[in-house]
Amino acid sequence: MGFIEGTLQRLFDAAPRVRIDDGSRIVILSDLHLGDGGPRDDFLHNADLVQRALREYYLRRGFSLVLNGDIEELQRFRLRAIRQRWGSLYSLFQEFGRKTSFHKIVGNHDEALLCDRDGDHRGCGEASPSAGLLEAVRFVGPKGTLFVFHGHQATIFFERFNDVSGFFLRYVARALPVRNFAKAYESSKRFRTEHRAYSFASSRKIVSVIGHTHRPLFESLSKIDTIRFRLEQLCRDYPALSPYTRSAMEKIITGYKRELDRLWAKDRENGLRSSLYNDQISIPCLFNSGCAIGKRGVTALEIASGGIALVSWYDRSRGERHFAETHGGGEPLDGSDYVRTVLKQDRLDYIFSRINLLA
Repeated sequence: MGFIEGTLQRLFDAAPRVRIDDGSRIVILSDLHLGDGGPRDDFLHNADLVQRALREYYLRRGFSLVLNGDIEELQRFRLRAIRQRWGSLYSLFQEFGRKTSFHKIVGNHDEALLCDRDGDHRGCGEASPSAGLLEAVRFVGPKGTLFVFHGHQATIFFERFNDVSGFFLRYVARALPVRNFAKAYESSKRFRTEHRAYSFASSRKIVSVIGHTHRPLFESLSKIDTIRFRLEQLCRDYPALSPYTRSAMEKIITGYKRELDRLWAKDRENGLRSSLYNDQISIPCLFNSGCAIGKRGVTALEIASGGIALVSWYDRSRGERHFAETHGGGEPLDGSDYVRTVLKQDRLDYIFSRINLLA
């Protein structure tokens, strides 16, 4: 067993088990990178959107909340400053804990919290008590297991040299205009991280749910792959449609094509090899919730009614109309310009059937 596989196996074995069923409702967010509220705080851009979505949509509908790592940006900011600025958000997290349930998983950017949780304060700076902090969690349902962990454990550099990375970000990058971009690492590093998490899940016939790379994934497919397959299906359906329906379909196809062109031009290398987790068939065992600091909005994973969905929250006042064109509109949040759009969804029994039959 290799170093990374052994690390992930130990993580899996130690993770607490939480039973779920078709009535369970869970929302998974990752990579908030909370700062001090200043101009270098990456969360500030989407802060109001995240808080209103959590309070007015998920909490009201009885969702449990999972924060899958890199919630505090402790490699660039002091915890005291973060908690002072985002006190209302921490109160909201606590409200989920009281009314539904709340799980907080550590990532590489907030790893210092583990020192305090374990009672070892050496080198932890101002990391105050973090009751309930986890390194991973297993959601076990009637069809299979979802293994939720941040994902940096699948990267040798972050497993061995995270302190070096933290030193650079705090004392070098903090003085420069360096940000935690929505896609944090170049394509080759993202691909290797995802590939290791994918291989671990596929070999054990489970689902891995990660963050870390900031790249939303659904059923092991990138957004580019998903749009490709969706375009193919729409073109197959087009000839059988009525003239009136064809007109509406043409607008949807145009929206998908425009978005695909944009993504392809932006990330050509990733687009060329994004689905190469398996040289024969892609097993739907890797999901990624994306991040909450995207320039175009926030992505999250939802588990509800026996299914799983990748959703996007965006602010239509920023001119993000392409989502409405591409995905057939969205669900507005009352009294705001915020819109929830389902990017992809499927039933968990179908996903686990494919895993069990094909992996």
